[in-house]
Amino acid sequence: MATKDEIFAFAAQEAERQGVPLSLVQGVVEAESGGAFNAIGPKTRFNDRAYGPMQLMGATAKDLGVNRMDWRDNIRGGVKYLGQLTERFQDPTLVAAAYNAGPATVDKYGGVPPFKETQNYVKKVVGMAQKDNEEWTPVGGIAQPQAPTEDWKPVAGINVPVQQQVQQRQTAPTSADFMQSVRQQAFQPKTQFQQDVAASFNPLDVFRGKTTGGQLITGTADLMSRGIKGALSAAGLPDEYLGIDRNKPQPVAQPTQSISDILKGTYKVATERPGLLVGGMATGLLDPTNLVLPGAMQKSMVAATPTAIAQMAPRTVALAQNIGAGAGTAALSSAAAQQATTGTINPAQVMNEAAVGGILTAPTATVSALTTPRAPANLTQAQLVAERAIAEGATLPPTQVNPSILNRLIEGISGKQQTSQIASVKNQQLINEQARKALNLAPDVEITPQVLQQFRAEKGLAYDALRSNPTYYADKPFFAELNKETARLQSMKSLDVGTELKLLNNLKQMNFNGDELVESIKRLRDSAQTNSSPLANARDKDLGRAQKFAAQQLEALAERELTRLGQPDLMKNFQQARQDIAKSYTIEKALNATTGNVSGADLGTLARKGKIVPAELQTLANAAGAYPTAFQNVARIGSVPGFSPLDIGTAGIASAAAGNPSVMLSAATRPTLRSLAVSPMYQRNMLPSSQPQVPGLINRVTSNPMTNYGLGQLPEYGTERFLLPR
Repeated sequence: MATKDEIFAFAAQEAERQGVPLSLVQGVVEAESGGAFNAIGPKTRFNDRAYGPMQLMGATAKDLGVNRMDWRDNIRGGVKYLGQLTERFQDPTLVAAAYNAGPATVDKYGGVPPFKETQNYVKKVVGMAQKDNEEWTPVGGIAQPQAPTEDWKPVAGINVPVQQQVQQRQTAPTSADFMQSVRQQAFQPKTQFQQDVAASFNPLDVFRGKTTGGQLITGTADLMSRGIKGALSAAGLPDEYLGIDRNKPQPVAQPTQSISDILKGTYKVATERPGLLVGGMATGLLDPTNLVLPGAMQKSMVAATPTAIAQMAPRTVALAQNIGAGAGTAALSSAAAQQATTGTINPAQVMNEAAVGGILTAPTATVSALTTPRAPANLTQAQLVAERAIAEGATLPPTQVNPSILNRLIEGISGKQQTSQIASVKNQQLINEQARKALNLAPDVEITPQVLQQFRAEKGLAYDALRSNPTYYADKPFFAELNKETARLQSMKSLDVGTELKLLNNLKQMNFNGDELVESIKRLRDSAQTNSSPLANARDKDLGRAQKFAAQQLEALAERELTRLGQPDLMKNFQQARQDIAKSYTIEKALNATTGNVSGADLGTLARKGKIVPAELQTLANAAGAYPTAFQNVARIGSVPGFSPLDIGTAGIASAAAGNPSVMLSAATRPTLRSLAVSPMYQRNMLPSSQPQVPGLINRVTSNPMTNYGLGQLPEYGTERFLLPR
């Protein structure tokens, strides 16, 4: 256990020890945990949580070699990680972004990712990091006192040394001083607010049964007693035995207050005598029932909400559940108070108070809904593919991705076929853009066989440069690696590794000419790719690994030789050229030479077969394999679907039947819904999101305080004069 000051002090020590900017470390600690030693982050999709002051994930802590559960080790690891990121990115803005979103994400976007959470995080951290050159203020903002001097200064007309003045100012009040202050305050005239709070705040009322818990017990007991006595009386037991006085006036239901009257009375209390409301709410907080009841109501509503509806609009559902919990709590509190105090219940009054409870709950319920914890939805493999593709800009049919009620309704009206056709047209443009990006072509360049041939010719210059060196001499590291792998294979006596051994032995020669080296690398790489396919058998995969190893050794040999000759970049250019040429062949396989379009359907076929696709197109290829109707051949579709004769004809018939020409505007319904279904905003939100969960204590306390701790207590603390008589 550690205080916030201890956390920041130790973080400062580690920052100095590891040479990481102090303000950057402080900014990350503040942004990640606020200086809490036991901070716990939300559960991720991989069932892990971030822990500690610097919120380390399990895998990150393992890589850093620290115990993230120990707050000191957590800080050591976090500062170490910041040091690694600082060395890699240099810019504090990118360091903060990488700490939040991951270095790979920063590399992917070439800067701060376009995520609102990350951008806000960077602003918060960098705002402190920019103060790195300023003098650090000690933790807690406490400035160090200046050293006192012995100069004499007049204090209250008496010459007292400044040192003594400082000591006088820093002397803590004694218990006698404290009690004297309390007595002085007690005998001072109170304000109206203080008087109202004192009048309405009475903790003993919790034990007297005047708050919600006691009223529930009393009211329930009264109802049970009446029910049992009524049943026994009907069975023939005499009234004298049961204690029933038929001549005693029976309880009369209270007059009904309208919703408007209750709201007006509550408003008057809050504005004219807020002390009464504050005292009543404070008393209500002492009643455990007021903390349990809203949670119980919320839990029952979560359980009763169909999963399909909760997935359709999680935040809206959470808001409705919170408002429903407020209304239900108010209704139950009202019924219990009426039964406990008058012996009868006015159903109309209960309904009105329930409505007021929902209205008063709405503002805080909205905040609570946005902060209610949620469990991530369990996405299928196809939905995970869709999630990644949509993030890259793909458009997919809503019902195929998530067949929810809302998605079926929208796509059913707009037309499934037309929606898929629009998605295919949009996806074709995206695929062409990504293909150009993979080949580093200008956005206005059409991809044709001639363009690809010229591209490969340019990349082939790197091959010629490698061939230009007449001889590559085998060195000790080359033979050492080959012998090491040969020994490993020979130790596997139970396996047939003859082909692999023959391959390695053929490489054990003293030198290679340029053409021989380049062709050997090309053939080995091509064979390794074929044999490493997911559809290949185990024997071919073993051979593929050996071929890849052999190619790597030849490339390493060439790189060492070229480095020795002062030409190390030739090998790097060759490796990049080989990858680029392979991309061009894959794209050419999916290219429609007449239209210049790269077929998403063909890329999807390659992905389904486990073939290697350029990284820039891999996500879209996977989506095409999972959702083929969204990647149709646009040459067969023609123009983008808009108004159809069916839309116009249906609207015309409806307009004639209604005798109202304005009904013709309904022809725009289907096209409008199609535009909605394929819009980026709808695409990003159509996947199963998450399930609202039962809120924690803080959510319950803040969700509906007016209902649970104010409205239900109003009649008990003299506030009824602000309401209509019951």
